[in-house]
Amino acid sequence: MNFKKIENLSAILMVVSFFMPWVSLGILSATGFKVASMGGAGTLLFVIPLLAIVVLANDMLNFLDVDKSKYLTYLTAVVPLIYIIYRLIKAGSGFFELASIGIYLTLIASVLMILGASGKIKLPE
Repeated sequence: MNFKKIENLSAILMVVSFFMPWVSLGILSATGFKVASMGGAGTLLFVIPLLAIVVLANDMLNFLDVDKSKYLTYLTAVVPLIYIIYRLIKAGSGFFELASIGIYLTLIASVLMILGASGKIKLPE
């Protein structure tokens, strides 16, 4: 695996942040895994780490060509963005009161993944 690619580092960050607190209510908090395990529409959150793992596996095994790899990377980055925007619209300003470190790291990883896949940012060789 190439750790010099922003996409791979972002995918690792997505997987790690999925197991960090996403929602915080004072002393109570819930990880992305716990929110996804609650059922309902939250179950779709399992797609985020699964797609990130597929991005990493594709980098190691090269089972997709270059174009399909880019589309996979964009899809992996856009899914969390869509969820976060949906939650932001639904909760309004209360979103920022409930959001915790995991959801912010996922958002940062998504933006970095898009920028890395599009070639806007690269790590120095």
